[in-house]
Amino acid sequence: MATGSDYEVVIAGAGPTGLCLAGELALAGVRCKVVERRTHRTEESRALGLHGRTMEVLRTRGMADTVLERANPVKQVRVSLGNSLLNLRRLHSDYGQLTIIPQGETEAILEERARDLGVTIERGVKLTGCRQEGEEVVYRLESEERRWEERTPWLVGCDGAHSAVRHAMGAAFEGEMYPYTIIVADVKLGVPLDEQLLIHVGRAGLVVCTDFGNGWYRLGVIDRGKSWSDDPVTLQEVRETLVRLFGKDLRPSEPLWTSRFRIQERQAETYRKGRMIIAGDAAHVHSPLGGQGLNLGIQDAVNLGWKLAAVASGRGSDRLIDTYQEERRRVSQGVIKVTDLATRMMTSDALPARVARLVGVSTATRVPRGHRLAVGHLSGIATAYPTTADSRSPKGTAGHRVPDLSFRTGPAQGDRLFENMRAGTFVLVDQSGQQPSGLLDPWGDLVTEMRGRIGGVKGPWMDAEMILVRPDGYCAWAGGRERAAVELPAAMRRWAGAPTVPATSPADG
Repeated sequence: MATGSDYEVVIAGAGPTGLCLAGELALAGVRCKVVERRTHRTEESRALGLHGRTMEVLRTRGMADTVLERANPVKQVRVSLGNSLLNLRRLHSDYGQLTIIPQGETEAILEERARDLGVTIERGVKLTGCRQEGEEVVYRLESEERRWEERTPWLVGCDGAHSAVRHAMGAAFEGEMYPYTIIVADVKLGVPLDEQLLIHVGRAGLVVCTDFGNGWYRLGVIDRGKSWSDDPVTLQEVRETLVRLFGKDLRPSEPLWTSRFRIQERQAETYRKGRMIIAGDAAHVHSPLGGQGLNLGIQDAVNLGWKLAAVASGRGSDRLIDTYQEERRRVSQGVIKVTDLATRMMTSDALPARVARLVGVSTATRVPRGHRLAVGHLSGIATAYPTTADSRSPKGTAGHRVPDLSFRTGPAQGDRLFENMRAGTFVLVDQSGQQPSGLLDPWGDLVTEMRGRIGGVKGPWMDAEMILVRPDGYCAWAGGRERAAVELPAAMRRWAGAPTVPATSPADG
């Protein structure tokens, strides 16, 4: 018989997605625990690049500086085709870079935060199956010593591409496997490269070379002439492959980690069934070209966390969780399409593909508009949620990421938006110059108010008298103070649920 749960949410998987989600839930006051089959955090580098938007999110939760202390910021990407350069400094963000940090370090930072917030993490415990019974999910666990069942109101599968939660949901994982394989090796090079991040494209295949900043390099290699093998990757194989693709011996040595795997692109048909939800690799996998996987998972977690917290607390309706799927599935579907096209184009030896990739890379690096689009979408800065946005808000506001607004005058002078998001609340930016409206007082501590005038930011933000920022940093509503009297409380009800402060009657004084 399944035992009851002391936790409102249980998360399967202590990778970056699961740990980030646990921290978000705990920040919102939700009791949660994480179960993980591994006995220790990964000691391998694995996913290693945090894009600009992910770094912004980590800054809103006070973790960005800790990441930077352990990382190597890469400001540009060199592509061998036409000696092209993708300049990440052009992003309208404080994080115009690709932040290179091994996955194990990212997990350590996220786990420390989760534990500090009271999250329980049980390692050496594998979730093997689950089923919904009424308003609870019964899930099966096993360790070396025993097998048992537990219950929880909500279960989230952050348990990877072979997700037991997704399987129990009966959600198809549609897609395909590429015909070639990838070799990954973290090594030192006897012939160091001039660039911190180089994508070398040739007729024989593709190499992505990334500088860790500590003497080691990550090499990701697609060699079209190499068939699949179950054999471990050897240093000699890495060396011979690099000679074939680069045309010279880079003299790799001292391997820290090597791996061989097939590339898949798959998307779950649904991210939720009843009280079971999936996120990260459990919901979507794709080509690693562009380094989007870990970033998508963290963004999934930050989108889902505050929504699930509102529903678990009884404030919000299930509709909130449905918006998680509507917003995030569309984003991952777009990433799958783009990375699939880029991977096929970059690895093909056919003449049309070779011409297309040269033209495409030149457009993305040398044409200003193409460059802005490329770095905006690569970094996640350009990600928006138009399908759930408020249609009455000014163009470019609702559904869009809000930059780190800085206040030049007024009570909030000197403050920055991201610093006021540490508690995971909504933020109401009021530029009207009038006294506090009190419109969102019924939601109490769920809202942080910032009054004053912002400056030094591009886009529509300076023209909006009032801006409601969601806990994940996206605009929920924007407009003038006159419209706000009716529309702002409605927007808050939509995204935060019922008010938390009891209304007082005149007799209450």
